[in-house]
Amino acid sequence: MKKNILPIMAVVFALFIFCDCRVVLASDSFVYIKQCYEGTAPVYIGEKGGKLPLMELISDGDEKVKPIAEVIGRGMSKVSLNLGGYTKNFMLNEIKAGRSSQAASIFEEPLYIHIVKGGNMPKRGFYLKKDGVQLDKSKVHYIEMPPEPTAFESIFAHENGHLIDAYIKESAFEFNADRFVHTAPALSDYWTAFIEGWGEHFETMMVDMCDNKAVKNLYTFENLKGNSYFAHLQDIANLSHKSKRYYWVKSNLFAFNRIPVSYEVEMCAGGDKIKSYLYNHFNSNFDVSELKNIQQMLSTEGFVATLFYRMINDEKIQSNYISDASFYDKFQSVKTGKKPQEIFTPLENAYLKIIAAKYALFKKYEKEDKMSEKHIFIDFIKEYAGMFEMDAREAVAGYCMNTYFAGVWEDAARFYKNNYCASHLTLVEPGALRASFQKTFERISSTIDEIGTVNVELLYKYASVPLWIVNDTFNMGDETDKFFISINVNSAEEFELASISFLSKKQAADIVKYRETNGLFKDINEMQKVSSLTKEQFNEFNRMRNLFLDKITRRD
Repeated sequence: MKKNILPIMAVVFALFIFCDCRVVLASDSFVYIKQCYEGTAPVYIGEKGGKLPLMELISDGDEKVKPIAEVIGRGMSKVSLNLGGYTKNFMLNEIKAGRSSQAASIFEEPLYIHIVKGGNMPKRGFYLKKDGVQLDKSKVHYIEMPPEPTAFESIFAHENGHLIDAYIKESAFEFNADRFVHTAPALSDYWTAFIEGWGEHFETMMVDMCDNKAVKNLYTFENLKGNSYFAHLQDIANLSHKSKRYYWVKSNLFAFNRIPVSYEVEMCAGGDKIKSYLYNHFNSNFDVSELKNIQQMLSTEGFVATLFYRMINDEKIQSNYISDASFYDKFQSVKTGKKPQEIFTPLENAYLKIIAAKYALFKKYEKEDKMSEKHIFIDFIKEYAGMFEMDAREAVAGYCMNTYFAGVWEDAARFYKNNYCASHLTLVEPGALRASFQKTFERISSTIDEIGTVNVELLYKYASVPLWIVNDTFNMGDETDKFFISINVNSAEEFELASISFLSKKQAADIVKYRETNGLFKDINEMQKVSSLTKEQFNEFNRMRNLFLDKITRRD
């Protein structure tokens, strides 16, 4: 029965919109759309850069959407759909209260799902053809999704998670460095990692809640049959690293340093510098004895996915409902008089608090004259702890534990390494292991007590600042279409520093070694203390730093 009802419901909701009735939509309202064509050419409305696609409704009887209707009504897809609706209700209430300048009509729309081969992204702006009339939806959000049900289910919650961020983000304040294509294991920048990590954690949740073997197999490789030879190769080739978005997110492997690609593998590139760079960029081998520094962690979307995943699944955060019911009224279209526990599941409760904290943080970012790169996840934890005091200890402790206190303890990496070494000697020195672990438990407890609910600033103590430069000595494109990679000297791995033409591999290693020994660089001038760098090389670093600052200024 459910298979047939969902598409019909979608069209019914659409009819309300097209009759110009003002309605506050239920949490699961959606319609399917497709691109209009003239012959074989897709139709666009507008001029040049302002062109927007012309769409039309897909009939509820269309064979393409029948299997998708079943997918969207179950598991994490259904939870995600609800969260999108709750967020729209939240924004409508913010607009009504005068706290948001966005147009209410945007959030009175259903979720438009554009069914298209290869679709996997959120978008904004289109025209809708209805009864010969072109309706202007140029400010309306929609989402591109593939027609194949397995692919649809695997990515829907992720991409709809990006739409949730788009709803609550009211201006363009993000900081984006020029980086190569992002993946779960690769280092990017804080903003990319925060946004993509949020999206990726939905995939991990999706697999946890999924009973579709075909979907689960994309992430778990449990039913390989004759394809076992290609499993890990395909995982790398499709760039999404789906198995990493499940097992590695759940086990927090992205907190650790990557093992440099072996010389033998690198030689497969045949001496090509760009191919060699790419081998290292997509590298997914980790050394669980070596922690990343805090900037590397927070620049890794797979790691940020772990932070969100574990926070969402914290039982106390889920079960702590806010005593002031007005908080939950914001997420409802109609006040029901029911207790929040009767309306929102514990999982939804955790999500609503996170969405509210992200919205509050984004509003603060909007007020800044110039957006430098923020420690976004630390800012988020600070905001969350301030808004939800009953969850503050769990939020702060969870963040500290999952980062292994990097950024909080100056010696976090060395301290963890000592525990790692002690654990290997448990058979010959069990007393040393117990003593090491006891010391660790005491230090963890003491630190969490010190931070408590008011000293959240301690999370920034050793985080330092990102130190971005433009590496214009290494072209990732070609001479006619140059693409220079931006590098954060405080998070760059050896291979990335070695891509700077005037540095040797040893000097790249020296920079990393100095950083590990003395802490993150506070400014570009501190690089003069790396003994193997010449004055001329430092001057080049200073030039590339100024090149980046000039680029950001012009972008602003």
